[in-house]
Amino acid sequence: MKKTPLLMRAETWLIFLAVVGLVLGGLATLGRNLTAGASPNETYPTASVPSPYESDEATWRVEDEENTISVYEAVKYGVVMVSTEGAGGSSIIDRFSRRGNGSGFFVDLNGHIVTNYHVIENASRILVHTHSGRTYEASVVGSDRLTDLAVLKVSVPSGEVAALRLADYETIRVGQKAIAIGMPLATGSNMGLDKSPTVTTGVISAKDRSLPIESKTRPGVNDFTVENLLQTDAAVNPGNSGGPLLNSRGEVVGVVTAIIDSASGIGFAIPCNVVAEVVPQIILTGQVQRAYMGISYLPLDGLRKAYGDDVISALDLPVKEGALVTEVEQGSPGDRAGIRGSTKKTKVAGLEFPVGGDLIVAVDGAPVSGSDLSQMILERKPGDRVTVELYREGRKVTVEVTLGSR
Repeated sequence: MKKTPLLMRAETWLIFLAVVGLVLGGLATLGRNLTAGASPNETYPTASVPSPYESDEATWRVEDEENTISVYEAVKYGVVMVSTEGAGGSSIIDRFSRRGNGSGFFVDLNGHIVTNYHVIENASRILVHTHSGRTYEASVVGSDRLTDLAVLKVSVPSGEVAALRLADYETIRVGQKAIAIGMPLATGSNMGLDKSPTVTTGVISAKDRSLPIESKTRPGVNDFTVENLLQTDAAVNPGNSGGPLLNSRGEVVGVVTAIIDSASGIGFAIPCNVVAEVVPQIILTGQVQRAYMGISYLPLDGLRKAYGDDVISALDLPVKEGALVTEVEQGSPGDRAGIRGSTKKTKVAGLEFPVGGDLIVAVDGAPVSGSDLSQMILERKPGDRVTVELYREGRKVTVEVTLGSR
């Protein structure tokens, strides 16, 4: 029989009501799932994190949070703000004018504080602000630009501070938790950032990173490279310099030293094994004794980066990689070994370069690109004897150098 329009409309309504019933039934089931009144015989996935409003504080805080809090509570009296006056040094992470600030931490109960060299460079006055709210005038025990470390000394009651422990470098693993504590942007922010240390967390992102340090007197040329740095994504900012990077046991794995301005989450720290080597020397003698050769040179890789390949080619050297010796300190290890400095100057593209000296191309068989020569020497000890391969007047020569100490 032919359906009438009325029946067709009725059937359409029946289908519509059936669909609505199914939807409402599904919503009812979902509602039971999301409420505490669900039947105990029904099995539904539920959130496993308890609400802080339904349990006491110790219960709802998760283990990682508890660890971060515990570390902060244990070390907060060991972390300080270091403020300076008259600072105008070439910093790695912070750029200071007349006033600036950084961070630091106590390494013993005798008032010795570790911070960065660039934090206190050229400072006429240094103040240390402790977590207890007191301020002390600090003296510089010594510093080391090559590792960007410095040690300060303050007269402070032992009961007021805590000494932080260094971690064992061999136990550090990429991916482990990293906690940065310091005083970022604490000076002049009007945000109360100077009232207490700031805590940020992340991981150790990498080990064995390198950071070239540009020469103060030769723009575009690197004086040396800081090696073996730790990389972290824990948030660090200007003012964190010199502060500790800690593991989940509250041990110092590194000293925050640098950030990359153009990137987010890439910070660097001087590793604890370097701190353990350098800081005791500074405390005992005020300085760090290192191997040295006693020469000045132009790194060809640095020249190429600054001026291009055409300048390197125009110098008419036998090879395009190496360290071109410009000066040899009289009486130095290099001088005693017979290494020769430049004898004349030449102009290339309006620039004047000292030439005619030895071109060092290898140390103990390892090729020298130019700027890496300093690090090669720094990795040796005073008194070590090294084999230096070089070009002299177009001929390849090998000399033995007994490294000195300074």
